[in-house]
Amino acid sequence: MSRNRSITVRQWLGAWVSCIPEAELGFGYKRRLTIFVAKELGDFGNLELATTGAADAYRFVQSLQKTDRELAYRFISSGLRAAKNVGLNTRYPGFPAKRVIGKAFWVVARGIVSTAVVAGLITSGFALDRMVRFKEDSLTAYATVLRQSGFGVVVAFAEDVYYNYINTPKVGGQPTQTSDFGSDSGLGEQSQSAKSSTVAFVDRWGVAGSPSVVPDRLISPVSPQVGEGTWLRTKILVNGSPAIRIARIRPDKEHTSYYATIAWFDSKRLAFQQVPGTDVPEGNFARGSGVVPAELKPFYVAGLNDGFLMRDSQGGYVYGDKVVKKLVAGKATLVTYTDGSIDVLKWGRDKPTKAIQAARQNLTLMVDGAKSQVQDESQSKWGWVWQGVGSGKNLVWRSALGVRADGTVVYCIGPVLSAKSLADMMVRAGAVRAMPLDMNSAYANGFLYGPYAPGKRIDPNIYREPDRFWAPSERDFVAIFAKSP
Repeated sequence: MSRNRSITVRQWLGAWVSCIPEAELGFGYKRRLTIFVAKELGDFGNLELATTGAADAYRFVQSLQKTDRELAYRFISSGLRAAKNVGLNTRYPGFPAKRVIGKAFWVVARGIVSTAVVAGLITSGFALDRMVRFKEDSLTAYATVLRQSGFGVVVAFAEDVYYNYINTPKVGGQPTQTSDFGSDSGLGEQSQSAKSSTVAFVDRWGVAGSPSVVPDRLISPVSPQVGEGTWLRTKILVNGSPAIRIARIRPDKEHTSYYATIAWFDSKRLAFQQVPGTDVPEGNFARGSGVVPAELKPFYVAGLNDGFLMRDSQGGYVYGDKVVKKLVAGKATLVTYTDGSIDVLKWGRDKPTKAIQAARQNLTLMVDGAKSQVQDESQSKWGWVWQGVGSGKNLVWRSALGVRADGTVVYCIGPVLSAKSLADMMVRAGAVRAMPLDMNSAYANGFLYGPYAPGKRIDPNIYREPDRFWAPSERDFVAIFAKSP
């Protein structure tokens, strides 16, 4: 083992790629890999092969430029498998194969399916790294790693089976929680007793206007509980009254033991920006910081998730004058303007009215003309599973954002929502146009900041920590700020 420990990752990968016939790789590809090993492995290449774990490899890959990650991921994973097969790298810290799958099975598997076993262990290492660093649940972490490895279709199909046949939500019953957030949140208190958030003085946003009219109470699809559908105050005040309110109602007539949450944002007193993540949007784009600008953090009052990975969004992304991915006609588009205003458009039909801060597309409008556009949940326009079959019927964590006729903004999030019930919720909230945003528990997240520092979940059942959109975020998000009084 001492001999093995003297071998570095760079030495092994260099020797390994040199032994692969050029006919298998092609001259250009083999040369590219050779240069990568010689010049781009950095400190990772100096690690001892026998003690290099999957998490080390994954962290290194994530440090590369986005355009290099897929190649590096596949190359390093294959190299580690090769090292295992020839008996050099026999230790994956935290993932001892014999202990995981049993010594007897390991003896057989080593000679028959060693490549598949090691691949699984590498995937486990990457997934655990995501669970620790990004606070993802295990299912989401594994799904993310597999998607990054080119198995997106398989993951989507597995999720379809999981949500429809294994983890099906309860039908009927009453919620175990009340429709408010509990006494510690300050929701429902008189505004005079709530601490006002610090307000920004950003010239391009202008000053806060008079408060918009609070919407009517939301109508529940079933007999409402006490307080259900009522717009509760938050502590986020601008010009002395709440600029954000929150209501909770059941999503449909069947799943009556669950609440969905709708947040209402007064666009006359709030400003909106989209913030690129450290990894998403993917494409011809320098990494974002994943955080709001430091000078605006004192005025930062809420953060909401944005859309899918770009390759799954069916659309494009524009950030200022940078076209990360070309916008697609007909797709739902979240537009934030440089003056802090926000809108939801059908690109190509609806025209931007001002200078664009960012334009982010995700699927198609699910509410248009104040009416739901979800007639068939199996359509791929609501996300796809297999050969164009839609995932819209899956009852999962989903989110959406829409604009009302008065210009105010509504955001819906909940744990047991299909595409149809999500669209119905947005109609109930008064949206004239609304678009789906990200889904699944790791990505459908919204948080309040300002007087709620270090953050509070918009829906109390969100499992991610509230610092997701305060600390650097891997994915892009919508940041909301208080305007000047």
